[in-house]
Amino acid sequence: MLAQVIYPERWKFSLIKPIYKSGDKSSPSNYRPISLLAVFSKIFEKVLYNRLIDHLHSNVILNKHQYGFRSEKSTENASYVLLNEILTALNNKQMVGGIFNDLHKAFDCINHNMLLEKMKFYGVSGKFYNLIKSYLDGRFQKQVLSHSNGIESTWEKIRQGITQGSIVGPLLFLIYINVLPNLVSTGTKILLYADDTSTIVTSSNLENFETKIDNIFGDINNWFKVNQLTLNYNITNYLQFNTKNSWDCELKPNYQGNCIKSSSNTKFLSLTIDDSISWKAHVHQMVSKLNTACFVIRTTQAIMSLETLRMVYFAYIQSVISYGIIFWGNQP
Repeated sequence: MLAQVIYPERWKFSLIKPIYKSGDKSSPSNYRPISLLAVFSKIFEKVLYNRLIDHLHSNVILNKHQYGFRSEKSTENASYVLLNEILTALNNKQMVGGIFNDLHKAFDCINHNMLLEKMKFYGVSGKFYNLIKSYLDGRFQKQVLSHSNGIESTWEKIRQGITQGSIVGPLLFLIYINVLPNLVSTGTKILLYADDTSTIVTSSNLENFETKIDNIFGDINNWFKVNQLTLNYNITNYLQFNTKNSWDCELKPNYQGNCIKSSSNTKFLSLTIDDSISWKAHVHQMVSKLNTACFVIRTTQAIMSLETLRMVYFAYIQSVISYGIIFWGNQP
């Protein structure tokens, strides 16, 4: 079947295991659907991935402002670019605002026809294009809560979305969202980490600043709408960054009556960034995690070996302390 450029039907079935993220456990939206795929399917997907990433790299296709699912980029690279943009503007006595967008079920909303058109645009053609098309077509999935108790759904055909838990799926998503950072104008920067979209807007003029905020938020929403993606307005935040000498300004960006809340801090790639870049909120949350980890070590040290305690330390204490320390480590 592969010789005929047809992805094997038996490899197109996936079991969905819902992984709890946060919030109300009774709400389905607070679970991430991870797909369990056939072993041979994942092996062949690795081949597809290597061919596709080689094409994207050799032709410099992937946007330089996309930091997710890329081996040469990291969360710390993305954090550095974001913070440098904010601090440079504040040092230049400019107004700085950040819109931290959250997409609702982004991977599940990918339109297959749009994705295939984008791949054609980026030069994917011939047999490889037909193989990707066959990979997307005719896939089935069912949700499994408990094998032992038989709590599972029936097989249903997938009509849109890409498989979370697959090898090639994240790369297909990067292609789908690749042009989004090109919406920017002067004084605006869009950073992507997979589906996390953060926009920094700067200006030396209050009126111009308000206009730019409204325009870029409208442009982003329009792009999402055209590409059948949905912004989660309840989780999307706006931060007005300031110092003691900054201009006082309260903005509530909205799109067609959908307002987003203005906040004093937000999560960015597991860093808690506040509106004055003081890192107080981040340190407070980090200390809370460390207190819990220290309690675990104190209560288990009598029954665990030193080697096991070292594993606990590196997993729950050292990893928390070291992450992002290059940014917050010089704060009191």
